[in-house]
Amino acid sequence: MNHDFWRQRWQQNEIGFHQELINPWLAYYYGEMGPPPEKRANLSVFVPLCGKSRDMLWLAQNGYKVVGLELCDIAVKAFFEESNLPHDIEESGEHTHYTTDNIRIVQGDFFSITPEQLGPVTDVFDRASLIALPPDMRKQYAEKMTELLSPGTRTLLVTLTYPQHEMDGPPFSVSEDEVHELYGEHFKIDKLAAKNTLDDEPRFKQRGLTELTESAFKLTRL
Repeated sequence: MNHDFWRQRWQQNEIGFHQELINPWLAYYYGEMGPPPEKRANLSVFVPLCGKSRDMLWLAQNGYKVVGLELCDIAVKAFFEESNLPHDIEESGEHTHYTTDNIRIVQGDFFSITPEQLGPVTDVFDRASLIALPPDMRKQYAEKMTELLSPGTRTLLVTLTYPQHEMDGPPFSVSEDEVHELYGEHFKIDKLAAKNTLDDEPRFKQRGLTELTESAFKLTRL
């Protein structure tokens, strides 16, 4: 992962990938269609490459435990400052753990974290991780996720598909076929939904896109 690229994006506040609103797929599948509130405390949702996503706060406020992982300390500190959350900080090797109540964010390189450092998780929410990576890194990412996750772990994966030649990523276009190529050997894959979202994304229209489909998949670790 190009550490300097992402640090520069955060330093210059070039974070168009950050969303102020809660992701609708997350709100639907972990809210309206999710488990009853009394069972959520037993679930731990991993949010890789989490930035300062407000989705983590929504998960915590709705009874889930949350484990985020983010490369840039700027993003992690911003999350806690903007959420007004007091927190503890603990160094652990090349990673730093920021912890408050039922949210823990691990700051450091995704590719160097171990399952022991991550801790047990039951679920994964991947809205902006896989699609943030160029093609040559997506296979490595999927292999790392396979290493980190225990059998039965569920992933809500959100992808974007568009003519890649029309726009430079990130976010990158990831097709349904590629999802199966990356995860098919070690995960059961269910396509949950897909919708045309170009009219909802004027910034992508400005970058030249003529088509944009957002898809949601459920991946279950075998």
